[in-house]
Amino acid sequence: MKTLFNKITFLCILAVSCVFAGCSNDHDEWENGDPALAHVYYYCFEKWGGIPGGNDVSYSVNQGETIAIPTQFYSNFTRSYSPIVYYYTSATPKEEALVYGTDYVVVDESGNTLTPDASGAYEMIWPNAKKGVRNIYIKTLNGKKGSFRVLTFSPEKKMDVTDVSTTSIVKTEEYEVRAISENYFVTVVIK
Repeated sequence: MKTLFNKITFLCILAVSCVFAGCSNDHDEWENGDPALAHVYYYCFEKWGGIPGGNDVSYSVNQGETIAIPTQFYSNFTRSYSPIVYYYTSATPKEEALVYGTDYVVVDESGNTLTPDASGAYEMIWPNAKKGVRNIYIKTLNGKKGSFRVLTFSPEKKMDVTDVSTTSIVKTEEYEVRAISENYFVTVVIK
């Protein structure tokens, strides 16, 4: 009996040692502690309802209503600068395009219409790089029914999930903000 107990104890110690031996002190890209990533942040749609990823999330809204779509800024720091991120709207592939200003507009939380810049981007500022959740507001205008996308990444760019440099939303001398490939767009369906 004592021999069996010793064998079981030895196997447990061996198993635990193997688990710890498999861990290394190397930091991967997503961990804190890598000085090269100290000023890299992530911006995406807030995950909800147990849905894996986010690119498969859709929101339904009736004509004439406003919908709030939550976005999340990932940061573990408070900084002296305030990162700017951008978000966009675009047509849903293989569908008749809804028209900004005719079928829907982007508004602030008070209902004031926002105007995109020349590239179609809307700006959102994250004061002092503090993490948090903020909404994008879409107001429908009693136009056509259909769908369109809201994106945290330019629809003009292509993202390659095997190349992290392609996920950059904005990069300055002070900071970089990246998109997350599984969570960079949602679909808005106007009923």
